[in-house]
Parts: sequence; structure tokens; C-alpha cells
Amino acid sequence: MTTAVPVDPGQREQQGGRRTGKTGGMSDTLIRKKRTEREQEIMLRLLEEVANDESLSQSRFAQQVGIAKGLANAYFNRCLQKGWIKLRQVPKQRFLYYLTPQGFAEKASLTAKFLSCSYQFYRDARADLGATMEKASRNGHTRLAGLGDGELAEITAIVSEEAPADVVCFIAAGSSRERVVGRPVLADWDADGELHAAVLATLEEPKSVYQAFTAAHPDVPVYVPGQLHALVWDREGTRP
Repeated sequence: MTTAVPVDPGQREQQGGRRTGKTGGMSDTLIRKKRTEREQEIMLRLLEEVANDESLSQSRFAQQVGIAKGLANAYFNRCLQKGWIKLRQVPKQRFLYYLTPQGFAEKASLTAKFLSCSYQFYRDARADLGATMEKASRNGHTRLAGLGDGELAEITAIVSEEAPADVVCFIAAGSSRERVVGRPVLADWDADGELHAAVLATLEEPKSVYQAFTAAHPDVPVYVPGQLHALVWDREGTRP
């Protein structure tokens, strides 16, 4: 069996990621939080899968998690180096992974860290979006369309249920989702839907989403939560 040279998964993701321009302040913190959370999620998933299925292969794990095989190899190598998993040979030149006592302990620790990180992100995003919707309401914009259909969009929908401004739909071209927390997902802005403004609600290429929407609909106000400012504009809080 050939073993690749170990590469730190976080470093691999950072090298392979796209640059989004200058970032700073709260947005830098957001990026680090999401990267750490993603790494912890993948590592926890690996330990859980090995605990449940010793015949797990790197290629199958990569497919399950949605990452490249090389990155999956890096995560397996990290776990082997840490002593969290080990290999044992079985007949027909096959190898099985199994979880060590240290691996079980790390799985429990990662579970706690992942839940804590997720909760902190949810709490910060909830407060930020609440303030954004308060601002929209003060400007007379009480019917909003969210731009995005992912995790932040879901939090946006939940926050809007208690906010003075209501997110009545989401806009995400090419989305496979029909609804986000009960709100319809549209392909584009509905000019006849009595919408007042839009709110940026995505962590996936927020700058591209913002620029594409404002270029297509220059007269529609777009509210950008504080955590996304530096990911969208060249200087935090300043439009280009």
C-alpha cells in the first residue's frame, strides 16, 4: 500500500482556496472560524466513520464528505500520526482502519469543540443579522429577499421571524432547493413580489453574489451584515 507524504489538511485547503481580496476585522475572524469548523467537522466525521466501519477506504470517505482524494489522504495521515487510528492487515492483502482509545477520546473532544464552534457562529450571526434587519426596518424596508440558500440563509430566515423586517424569499440562481425554512427559493428578483430590498445571506462567494445582484438590479437596496463587509467591499464598510 502506498502512503502519500502527510500534508496538513488546513494548509491544503488554504492553498487550494480562492482569494477574495482584502479582509479584516470581524471578517477575518469569521473566515478562521468557518475554516476551523470545517476541519473539525471532517476530522470528526472520519473518526465516526472509522468507528462504525473499519473497511472504510480513503476514496469512499472522500466521496461521502465531498472532498478531493488527496485531501482525504491528508486527514487519514494526520489521524495515523496522532495515533487516533491504526491499520491492521487482513487476508488478501487488505488493510482495515480501526479507532484507538486515543481516537475515541479525540472523537469525544472534537464533538464538544464542533458543537461549541457551531453555537458561537450561530449566536454571532444571529446578532449581526438582527441588527441588519433593524436597520432595514428603520429605512422602511420590511419585506426582504435573502441572497443565498445555504447555512447563513437558514439563520437569516430564523432571525427574520422575530425581526421587524421579514425575509419572504431567497434568491439563488441554479439552486437545487425549493425552500429555505419555509421561504421559496427564486432564481431572480421578483419585481412584482412587493419586495423592498435584499439582504446578503451567503458565505459562499459573497462578493460575487453581491456584485452580480447589484449589477443586475442597481436600484434595489442591498443590506450587508457586518461580518460580511470586508468580504464584499475593498475596505470594511466602504463600497467600491
